[in-house]
Amino acid sequence: MEEVRNINNKRICDISKDKKVIEICLKDCLTIITANPDGTLNVIHHDRKATA
Repeated sequence: MEEVRNINNKRICDISKDKKVIEICLKDCLTIITANPDGTLNVIHHDRKATA
């Protein structure tokens, strides 16, 4: 995974080497966005408190 930072140098997400998966973590919520071959997206939300 490669870090993506905004102009204020804050980490906003991680993107996979193949550019098909993005992970966004805000507080205790992890959002995973996956690109499908047909151009649609899967969006999954995880509560990190529940899995810890």
